[in-house]
Order: sequence, then C-alpha cells, then structure tokens
Amino acid sequence: MRLLTRLFHLLLWLAAIMPVEAGNLHYEASLHDSKWETTSSPLLCTLSHTVNRFGRAEFYQQAGHQPRFKFFVDQAPIRKGTVTVTSRPPGWKHDQVPRPLGEYTYRVDETPFRFRREISLRLLAELEQGMAPVFSFKDWGDGRDNVTAVLSGVRYLEAQTRFRSCMGQLIPYDYNKVRNSPIFFATAKHSLSSRAKRKLDGVIAYLLRDPSVKKAYVEGHADELGTHAYNNELSEQRAIAVRNYILQHDVPAAKLLVRYFGKRKPATSNSTVKGRSLNRRVSVKLVRE
Repeated sequence: MRLLTRLFHLLLWLAAIMPVEAGNLHYEASLHDSKWETTSSPLLCTLSHTVNRFGRAEFYQQAGHQPRFKFFVDQAPIRKGTVTVTSRPPGWKHDQVPRPLGEYTYRVDETPFRFRREISLRLLAELEQGMAPVFSFKDWGDGRDNVTAVLSGVRYLEAQTRFRSCMGQLIPYDYNKVRNSPIFFATAKHSLSSRAKRKLDGVIAYLLRDPSVKKAYVEGHADELGTHAYNNELSEQRAIAVRNYILQHDVPAAKLLVRYFGKRKPATSNSTVKGRSLNRRVSVKLVRE
C-alpha cells in the first residue's frame, strides 16, 4: 500500500514537470450556419460574418472614409500579440496553396484585429475569389494552444453585392468635414457664387442624411469696410441668401436658425485684402443632438 502511494505521488510530480503538448483550437462557421449580413444607411455600410463561438468579423465604410475591417471577439485578449493572416483555398481547388497576407500586432480590447483600407480590400478580394481568410495566433490564456479563426466564403457574393451598392451611395464627407462650413462672398455682395453653391450642396446632402443634426446655425458676417448699419444689413442679407438656398432643397425650416453680426465677429484681421475676403462670409454650423 505504501509503495502504491509513493508511485501515485511520483506520477503526479512527473505530470507537473513534463511539458504539455500544444493543442489546436479551430473556429469556423459550418456550411449550414455560414452567412453574411449587410446593413445600409446614407452614412454607414457594414458587411459582417459570425464565426461560431469566437466572434464577429465586420467590414465597414463610413461616409467620408475608406473601407475598414474589425473583428469583435467573445473574449478579449489579456496581452498584446501577433496574428498571422493567410488566405486558404477551398477544398475543391487542389492546384492552389494558401496565400500569405501578413503578420500584424493585435490590440487588447474587444476588437483586437483591426485593419485599414489596404488589407481590408485585400480580404474582400480574397473572399470574392472563393478563398477563406484565416487568422492564426496563440491562445490568449497561457499561449500553449494554436488558434485559427476562419472567415467562410459560403454565401458571401450576394452580400458583397449589397455592400458595394451601399458604398457607392455614400457621400464623400463626414460630420467633421461639414460641421462648420464657411461660405464666402464678394465685396458688398450677398448673391451666392457657383463655388458657394457647390459647397452648400455638400452641407445640404449631409443635412438630409443625418437625422442626429437637429439645428443648423446660419450666421452672416461682413468685413470692416462701411458703416455698422450697412454691414449689419449686408450680413443679414448674406445669411438670408444661404438660408433660402438651403430651404430650396427640402431641408426643414425648423432646423435653420439665422443670425447676423455685421463686422463684430471677424474670423481674422481686416488689415489685409486676404483677411477681409475671409471675413465676408456666412458660417453654417451643424449641431447634433
């Protein structure tokens, strides 16, 4: 009995000191479960795919930005590491071999894998060709296991068509590019130039697409040439000209607040020709809720 006890303790000790062989963890949607989903809006397009028991991959493009990719995971990593991305051919393409797509450092958060335009477009192209992007890395616990997460190409092409259609309809600017838009005027004029109208068209396009913008302040200004009364009236006329142009394009009147300041709030010094040209303006300021 004492001998058996010693043998038992010896086996426990050996198990503790002997190296554990690395395992393999593989995550991939089955043929039956694989699906790609899209969402579309005037300001954002997404194309997403769920990898069972691992997370959700998402391609996305916002108005005014390039396409990007991020991978939401069910369990965030506890330390930084590297992921190797390859493109795996389908089983029936016997003449093809996996294509290396690079090695990248991943983040310590719920979206550890994030890529900008170049690699995002490459992943889309690989999927379009029937390939399956594979993300390979060490497990986020003790690093002993090899982990692979695969984007299945099953049922991809139809969703990609919808995604591309949405991207083609995005406006080429975001909120930050239009939130404070100056519209400039010639000396002593309040009529809109062709250039001013083109700039306002961009502001209007955004106003019509972003319901979170609740107000648009239309603020008229003038340079210092002329009397206070003259510049007050001129700045008001400029603001009204901009407001009327916006209203012609179906923006609700309740969203627009017109104010005018004459020469009291210059954007820069009036001591130069250039400075005065920058002060002859209407500032259109968008405010979100």
